[in-house]
Amino acid sequence: MRFPLNSCRKARRCHRRNRGLRCRTKASGEMLKHLRVLIHERIMLPITASNAPVAQLSWGVAVGMFVGLTPTMGVQMYLAAMIWAVSRYILQFPFNLPVAVALVWITNPITVVPIYYVFLATGSLLLQNGEALNYAHFAESFGRIAALESAWDSIVEGTRFLLVDLGWPMVVGGLAYAIPGAILGYFLTFRFVTRHRRQKAAAANMGYEQWQAINEVMH
Repeated sequence: MRFPLNSCRKARRCHRRNRGLRCRTKASGEMLKHLRVLIHERIMLPITASNAPVAQLSWGVAVGMFVGLTPTMGVQMYLAAMIWAVSRYILQFPFNLPVAVALVWITNPITVVPIYYVFLATGSLLLQNGEALNYAHFAESFGRIAALESAWDSIVEGTRFLLVDLGWPMVVGGLAYAIPGAILGYFLTFRFVTRHRRQKAAAANMGYEQWQAINEVMH
């Protein structure tokens, strides 16, 4: 029995499409798995393993969340450290620096392009700045900057692209998420860490205040 030529061609095209879909699905699954590991190791572990007071941890999350949701990738850890130094030594209001530095990893090599594009689109909408740069062009520009051999050149070029070329839409869009993100991060962390430590105190047959007195250390 002979099949029509068109049917064979359609079958081959369908097979190629299905194979491509399976490859993309597998790649997406691997990326999500890597992202989950990154979040667990870079963000969750520093919070749960810390013995700092709950308020210091919560403020650390708030600062890290704020910095991480601004278009400053490449210098975010330095910014968090500068804010900590001012807060600790000038304002006499310490927060947990390791947690703040960990939280800036919200924007990481996997998430930075889609997150920053959301900033740009949001800022353009809020400022009524016309149509934002399309995603493909944005991702291509970011990829070109990331491919520069010198890390310093990447930071300088990336900063120029985000804050000069794209300008206010990027800044306003980032702040639209950074401010509520920091507030939400503070309260969620306070609640999560308090509950986590109460569970640890109960497991040790201690009252929560007693557990705090023994285990919490000011930083």
